Amino acid sequence: MTNAFLSRIELRFIDAAGHARALELAALSGVRESSAVDDGLAISARLEQAFGGCVVRATVANRGADPIRLTSAIFEVSTGLAPSAPARFFKHGYQSWSASGGHDIGASQKNHPRDAAPFIIRLMHQSEPTRPPEFPEADTSELFTIVESRSAGECVLAGFVGAATSLSTLTVSSPEKIIARAILDDVTLGPGAHRELDPMFIAAADESAARMAARWAEVTGRWMNGRVGAPFQRGWCSWYHYFDAITEDAMRANLKSLEAMRSEFPLDVIQLDDGFQSALGDWDTTNAKFPGGLKKIAGEIRAAGFKAGLWTAPFLAARDSRLMIDHPDWFIMHAQDGEPVRAGYNANWTKSNDAFAYALDASNPAFLAHLRHLFAKLTGEFGYSYLKLDFLYAAAAPGRRHDPNLTRGETIRRGLEAIRAGAGDDAFILGCGCPIGQAVGLVDGMRIGPDVSPFWGSTASGAGDPSTVYALDAIIARSFMHRRLWLNDPDCLMLRARETRLNADERAALATTIVASGGMLLISDDMSILDAEAGKLFRAVAQISAEVDSNAAREPVLALDLMATGDVRGLIAETASGGAVAMLLNRGDEPARVQMSDLKLGAVEIDALDLAGGAKIEIFDALDLPPHSARILRLKRRTSSIA
Repeated sequence: MTNAFLSRIELRFIDAAGHARALELAALSGVRESSAVDDGLAISARLEQAFGGCVVRATVANRGADPIRLTSAIFEVSTGLAPSAPARFFKHGYQSWSASGGHDIGASQKNHPRDAAPFIIRLMHQSEPTRPPEFPEADTSELFTIVESRSAGECVLAGFVGAATSLSTLTVSSPEKIIARAILDDVTLGPGAHRELDPMFIAAADESAARMAARWAEVTGRWMNGRVGAPFQRGWCSWYHYFDAITEDAMRANLKSLEAMRSEFPLDVIQLDDGFQSALGDWDTTNAKFPGGLKKIAGEIRAAGFKAGLWTAPFLAARDSRLMIDHPDWFIMHAQDGEPVRAGYNANWTKSNDAFAYALDASNPAFLAHLRHLFAKLTGEFGYSYLKLDFLYAAAAPGRRHDPNLTRGETIRRGLEAIRAGAGDDAFILGCGCPIGQAVGLVDGMRIGPDVSPFWGSTASGAGDPSTVYALDAIIARSFMHRRLWLNDPDCLMLRARETRLNADERAALATTIVASGGMLLISDDMSILDAEAGKLFRAVAQISAEVDSNAAREPVLALDLMATGDVRGLIAETASGGAVAMLLNRGDEPARVQMSDLKLGAVEIDALDLAGGAKIEIFDALDLPPHSARILRLKRRTSSIA
């Protein structure tokens, strides 16, 4: 077993004279508490054995006479692996849509495709749009990472299990060390002030990377009081059929269909997505396509026996919005020119010539009061109890803020706290486009991948773009978060055979992967074009999904190989009956044959279910998977456990 330990902490800061300096706390191996002081600045650390690993809690205090600015705190973790050891690391993505997966350490190609991307793309998918040279994006994970020895089968986990005070990264440029970093954004620490840093967790074990990731999620969820107790969610969303062309009449027509088809499609929530608002940022008023207003449509949804759901993007606004016209001081500003920071682009969001969306400043008390009032109105007055919050990364955009003493991580959390306070504890809040750590304990559900789409993925330009295949990758990579941090939202299932470029195998692959994850189950079709076969598929999917979800709080849903980079990937979930449900996906363009012995499932009887055709197949030695297809596997134990 490797001997992973915290070898040093380095605090980087800017002194009163404007000079960049550092204070180091070294030789931490084998000690419980340590501290260092230099010129009135102190850093202390306490190491606690817990959760099968070590929790590191550090505090910075300014005992001097002058204010300083905090840049970052560096935690260097020794993995115990040799610099030349063949190893991989799990590169976890920044926010909901950002890709996560295994990467070889020390690969010759050190550039990342996003290095040359436009600023808005980097702002969306990185905690820092421009990485410092010593922390290249190709080697950098967000929030946590796992280093896996390819020869010894051992894993080292390092990650922040709190995220209330800062954004954070972990860089793995060589197998022998992990450089974790709390990004402190040059916040001021005045004389006599102190700041507690988010706790870090370090563990090493002879376990799979997927199980180590689940351990990180378990510890983080406990530390941050994750909201994991909401009921299994089943619903309908307007987005993936109507997109922003949704109308009040289309909503009403689907509501009537869903009410009449309740036995075929047993759903609880009907959610109106983007396309209703009078302007981006003005969420309580509607455009001409919704003449009855939000309160009326919510009343009709509730009268039909469903929960009413609504989409907003609360940290974005367009120039022609009432909010931006009346409150230009509520935005994050560029320090150089005083202009608001651009955090999105969509010509469908505005009638003006400026199609950019601008980032709102959640450190501003007036804007926070607006959020509390707005979401109290949407829930209490209008009647929406299911709230989808999108494009949340905008609140963490770099720039000048109203309160310079808050980090970007603290700012976005302040905004989410205001929304929760307004909406109330009973509202189901779904985060989307959200930095992962800062939402734990505040949202009930979280999108854990990019948007699905009515095509497989050939037109997508990157792993954060909408496409079904990239969404499937993310469902597998982040399955371990379900019922540990929140309810995972794998995004919507599209059942329709018409008005889509997904073929039968691809639609079934989407259904199969969602099923095996146990995550939320929302469909997004014009109900008038769905037939009896679609209803049959949905009911089968809903039954298996609920079965997997019901045991997920006890046993995590895990990737068969979290570090997998090939075309065949999969999930496995223990069931309450003592067996397991597994899923195998062939995301590639060629047929694949999977040898059952390679999966290391132990002594089990295996039946495969093809959701596209509804057939059961008894499996002996191998399973053939067509391109872009997936199969559900039912595993019955012959021995006392599944390996």
